[in-house]
Amino acid sequence: MEIFLSDEYETLWTAISAIMSILATMMAIFALLYSIRMYRKTMQSVHYGEIDKMYFEILKEALNKPFLLRKDHERSLDEEMQYNTYAFIVWNFLESIHDRCMLDHDLQKTWFPIIEAERKTHLPWIQEDENRAKFKVEFLKFIDEGKFEVA
Repeated sequence: MEIFLSDEYETLWTAISAIMSILATMMAIFALLYSIRMYRKTMQSVHYGEIDKMYFEILKEALNKPFLLRKDHERSLDEEMQYNTYAFIVWNFLESIHDRCMLDHDLQKTWFPIIEAERKTHLPWIQEDENRAKFKVEFLKFIDEGKFEVA
């Protein structure tokens, strides 16, 4: 009779051990998935802050040199050279933002209106052939179409 009880206990403990092992594995997988999700959110926040800071620096330059934004202003040769550099910085930044928006559609809500606003200011610059050669075809098509609705 003792042998029978011992076999029952052994079977019971084996079953409990298997169940606990499965639960531990499931909890580990859940913890891993949760950690990955939190890491991605943290990185998105860091990247968003980085992008925001970069754009702020670009805007500060325009605050210091208002002729960079004025369309009705006749620029001197020196100012025109500064504007060409500034416009290239703006468009290069916007192309990077566009690329990120294609990967993270949540960014479109924030950045598509900014792309549209900058497009209104600097469109003539990017329409020049020598400047178009500096950007990817997909980005130029996006800018040319001017469709900034959030997908």
